[in-house]
Amino acid sequence: MTNPFSTLTALPPDPLLGLMTAYREDNRAVKFDLGVGVYKSESGHTPVLRAVKKAEAMFLAKQDTKVYEGPRGNAEFCEAIERFVFGQNSLLIAAQRTVSFTAPGGCGALFLGANLMKRMGTKRVWVSDPTWPNHPKLVKALGLDTSSYRYAENGAYAQAAMIEDLSKASPGDGVIIQGPCHNPTGIDVPVEAWKQLGALCKERGLVPLLDIAYHGFAKGLEQDMAGVRAFIDTAGDVLISYSCSKNFGLYRERTGCLLATASNDRTVEATRTHLADIARGAYSMPPAHGAGIVATILNDSGLRAEWEEELNEMRNRMISLRTALSEALVAKTGSNALARLAQQNGMFSQLPLNAQQAAALRADSGVYLPGSGRINIAGLKVGDIPALSTILAGPLSA
Repeated sequence: MTNPFSTLTALPPDPLLGLMTAYREDNRAVKFDLGVGVYKSESGHTPVLRAVKKAEAMFLAKQDTKVYEGPRGNAEFCEAIERFVFGQNSLLIAAQRTVSFTAPGGCGALFLGANLMKRMGTKRVWVSDPTWPNHPKLVKALGLDTSSYRYAENGAYAQAAMIEDLSKASPGDGVIIQGPCHNPTGIDVPVEAWKQLGALCKERGLVPLLDIAYHGFAKGLEQDMAGVRAFIDTAGDVLISYSCSKNFGLYRERTGCLLATASNDRTVEATRTHLADIARGAYSMPPAHGAGIVATILNDSGLRAEWEEELNEMRNRMISLRTALSEALVAKTGSNALARLAQQNGMFSQLPLNAQQAAALRADSGVYLPGSGRINIAGLKVGDIPALSTILAGPLSA
């Protein structure tokens, strides 16, 4: 009898995860990790935030059970994330027109949102070009088709191109739009353009899913939500995926939230029951630990102030790294085109490099970055910028 497992053949490794493994196994004394998107200190370490350590100790001290929290997960966590996204004095929250579910990380929240799209009858989901590779991967895994809309051209936001492409979408199509600190470009949608996008989605009957994974890394907690809120004001009902991996440093705790707005009591209840049903069929109940830490921080004024201070430190460090790298590359290449890096936001930017150049940089100089040319700004060290910019100047000047 044939073994059913023998029908399987090995898949190639995930490009980013394979890059991470290759970097770790590289024995060269000088090497540069610009690949996987995690924040690193100047020492090259990804720290546990001070506020997180304190909150975790408090959370564990008062914990007296490990019983399930239910499909929605931690209600205090969900309500805090709602206030982050919709605003402290949100009329939507006051009118009970919001739904929120704890999820296993941002990916889990995207999974809930894309599944809900499917139940609404969505057959095709639009993603930005370029985008985070897991967006189309997740959508296709659910049996949905993908199309792409142009997002960035020559290092700047391509508003007219994005509007033109999404104007071709059919009613019922889904569209994933990233919030602040776009991955991989670092190029963000201006507030006025967010309003236009919201109006377009409503006019064409699209199902928007906003992916917020880097809240607080662009300008600040309130400033970063200005465009998202402008979109919600004009788009009508919206799905939002929120990740706490980056801004709370809870990468391995898998802490996320799926939020939705609904126009009336019937759709609020229908949305809530469908999300609970989707979660039940996937992971049954969400993890509790990370959500408990976040809720502890956000409901304690002292811890929240300490966390916001640490968040500001991370953001300011990334801004200074961007500026230093941009200035060094402009000086080394003699091209002002790379000055745009300093105007971009968050952890990532995309250098004009192809896959062959990226492979050569890895092999010849120990510079680890994916074939797309995306670099993790937060993986840099100030002391590495002079040598790194010299190495990068060759292919960037070619």
